[in-house]
Amino acid sequence: MPDDLKDRLQDEPADTRAELEAVWDLLGTAEATASTEADSDAAWAALLRRRPELDATPADGADPASPDRTDPDSESRRRERPARAPKRRQQWRIAAGLALAALVLVGGLWLWRQPVTVTAPPGQQRTAPLPDGSTAELNSGTTLAHRRDFQAWPLIDAEERSVRLDGEAFFEVADGERPFTVRTANAQVVVTGTRFNVRAHSGDDAAPQTEVTVVDGQVRVSSQEQPDQEVVLSTPGQVSRVADPADGPTPPQSTSVEHVLAWRKAQPLTAVLRDLERRYDATLQLHESVERPRTHVSLYYPESTDLETILHDLCTARDLNYRPTSRGFEIFAASDTR
Repeated sequence: MPDDLKDRLQDEPADTRAELEAVWDLLGTAEATASTEADSDAAWAALLRRRPELDATPADGADPASPDRTDPDSESRRRERPARAPKRRQQWRIAAGLALAALVLVGGLWLWRQPVTVTAPPGQQRTAPLPDGSTAELNSGTTLAHRRDFQAWPLIDAEERSVRLDGEAFFEVADGERPFTVRTANAQVVVTGTRFNVRAHSGDDAAPQTEVTVVDGQVRVSSQEQPDQEVVLSTPGQVSRVADPADGPTPPQSTSVEHVLAWRKAQPLTAVLRDLERRYDATLQLHESVERPRTHVSLYYPESTDLETILHDLCTARDLNYRPTSRGFEIFAASDTR
């Protein structure tokens, strides 16, 4: 038996080594050749065929658990072993599904939290019904925004019924336990159930100013930066203004409700001219140079006023001009010099 083969059998029991040596003698491979290493490998392979259990503890340190691809039984066991790749793919699918569901949920909540916005374009007016049954009549060039259903989260009411106003609006607030708050660029108005007008154009060239006029009920007016310094309006026609957000509102003053709410009776320019014709028995022609003839305008004069004064004010407000005709007046664009 070659020396290298004997070295491989050192870990075997003595009786096993004796049996293996006897087998070697029977195989007749004891002759010395130049290719001793090759003969020993062949002999080892022959021994494994006779004693396959020897492969369980190989002397060369190979992994006993690794399959012997020359053994048909080992190959069969390897094929029967359950694959792990499908399980990993299933786990990835579950994780991806959960991530997608979370993304959809977050996106849905983000969309739900976006405020509901109502806008009255220039030259138009619009009535906005609110979730609690209140209404807001928006004047031309006004934007109103509020939370969906006045809720902080789906099915969870906010602490207050709050709206954001940029422009002018007349509010009729339904009674409710939660306060109703109108916020502007520099002030806030708090009520529970009442009617009032708020004028607050933040886009004007001058500094933002908020003007609040009560028509019915009671309102509390304060600046954004000084909420503790508030003024209470409880008499119809009382008005308060907030100019500087660092200062409190002005004390209540009396004004004409009809004057403040004249914009609610605004009509298209063509309709206003027809009313003036009937009132003053004059012919008022609208030249083709006038753009947007159906833009709404409002007029309020507490006392009787002559027609030319009204036409002067009307043309100044609309950047128009007028000239006398044989039967009345013609109104034309200020840029038209004919």
